[in-house]
Amino acid sequence: MKKTKNSADHNNRKNSIIIIKPIKKVESLTEESLRTMYILQSTLDINILIELFDHELKKMVSHDYLNYKNSVENINIDLGEIIKEKLIFNLKINNNSLGKFVIARNIKFNKWEINQIKNLMSVLVQPINNALLYRQAITNASIDPVTKLNNRTLFNKIINQEIDFAHRYEQKLLLMMIDLDNFKKINDNFGHNIGDVLLNLLGQELTKFMRRSDLVFRYGGDEFCIILRNSILDGAKKLANRVRNNIDENEFNCNDVKIKISVSIGLAKLHDDDDSITFIERADKLLYDAKNAGRNNVIAEK
Repeated sequence: MKKTKNSADHNNRKNSIIIIKPIKKVESLTEESLRTMYILQSTLDINILIELFDHELKKMVSHDYLNYKNSVENINIDLGEIIKEKLIFNLKINNNSLGKFVIARNIKFNKWEINQIKNLMSVLVQPINNALLYRQAITNASIDPVTKLNNRTLFNKIINQEIDFAHRYEQKLLLMMIDLDNFKKINDNFGHNIGDVLLNLLGQELTKFMRRSDLVFRYGGDEFCIILRNSILDGAKKLANRVRNNIDENEFNCNDVKIKISVSIGLAKLHDDDDSITFIERADKLLYDAKNAGRNNVIAEK
C-alpha cells in the first residue's frame, strides 16, 4: 500500500532526532516561553529542573511520558511510561550535546504542538547547561571520601530546594534517617580502617535499593539519610524494612574481616508548615525512637 506524503512525513519526523539549540533573542519569546524560562532558571538541580520542565510543558502540550538521558553524566530521568508516538530531541550548545529528550503519548503530535515543544526546548538549553556545569563543579566538594556518597554539605544545600519544590507543587517528600547500631564497637575491636570499609559497603548497599530520583547521603559519622521524592509513606516504610532486613541478614567482608551489623531507621513525611530544621529534627527523633525501641528497628511517622 502506497503511503501518503503526510504519513511519510510523520514517520520521518518520528524516527529522526530534532536538534535544539539555545534561544538567541529573548525578545522573540512568547509570554508563555518567557515565563517558563524564569521558572527553569530557579534551580540548578537537574532532577528538579526536568520535573519543572515537564510540568510547564504539560500546560501547553499534553503528553504521557518524558525522558531525559545524558550518558556522559550517567543521568537517566523517566517521568511516566513510554508509549508508541514519540519525539526525540538532542539539546546542543556550542556543538556539544547536553543529552537527549524523548516525549511520548498515545496519539500523534501535530505540527503546532511540535513547534511549541521546540520553542520550550530552546528555552531549556541554557538552564540544562547551567545545571550540568553546577553538577560537575560540586561533585568533588560534595562527595564523602569514605563512602563515595553525597555528603552533609550537599544535603544541607539540597534539602531546602526539595522542601520548596514539594510545597510549591504539592508533592510528597519523605526523609529517611539511618544509623548503624553499636558502630563504636566495630571501631574499637577492629580499628577505624575496617570501620571505614564497612561504611563504604553500607553505602553501596543503601544505593542498591533506591530509585534514580532518590538521594542518598552520608549525614555524618555512622549516620546516613535518604531524600525520597514523591513517595508514599506506607511504601517507604516497606522499603526501609527491606533495607534493614537485608543489612541484618548480610555478613560484610571488610578486608577479610567478616562483620555483622544492624541499623535503626526513622522515617518522616513533610508537613505543610515544615522547614528543613523541623523536618530533619522529626526524622532524627524517629531514628532515636527506633534505637530506644531495641535497635534493628524502623519507626515511621503516623
